[in-house]
Amino acid sequence: MGERKAISKKIRFEVFKRDSFKCQYCGRGSPEVLLHVDHIQPVKHGGTNDLLNLITSCSDCNLGKGSVKLDDSTSIEKQRKQLEELQEKREQLEMMMQWREELENMRDDTLNFAANYYAKRFNSGLTVYGKEVLQHELEQFGLQLVLDAMDITYKRGSILPRDRLRYMAGICWNKKRGL
Repeated sequence: MGERKAISKKIRFEVFKRDSFKCQYCGRGSPEVLLHVDHIQPVKHGGTNDLLNLITSCSDCNLGKGSVKLDDSTSIEKQRKQLEELQEKREQLEMMMQWREELENMRDDTLNFAANYYAKRFNSGLTVYGKEVLQHELEQFGLQLVLDAMDITYKRGSILPRDRLRYMAGICWNKKRGL
């Protein structure tokens, strides 16, 4: 006969969450009934506190069932499917976070490229604020248009350093409008 071990609150919550806070035998749910965590393979017959062996049950169903082993494998299959779906969601979340991180890196790389191009063109770097303005222009107009505007500004030659980014933005707006 197996030895009963207490089920932690964390495991209990995970089982309830996985089963949508509903009894897997009768379908009733919280808060209309008191929920228990039931062992599919009873502890008396060697069942463990493993997530795959636990199921949400209302007090009536659980107490009525006792230590009887269920022969119906539908609840086990349902749990297995839910665990597989949970794993797939986790993998998708990880992929999404990786994608967002890559986008952020690309954004940083684009800003660094444009800032370096600016520094080579005008023989001077940008301040932190200048980089913020350049980033805004990149987001609004795209790299190619911003680089074209830098080239035009450079060729103009008489634009004061403090006015360059604003002048570039004006060029971008005019090009975007087709002027």
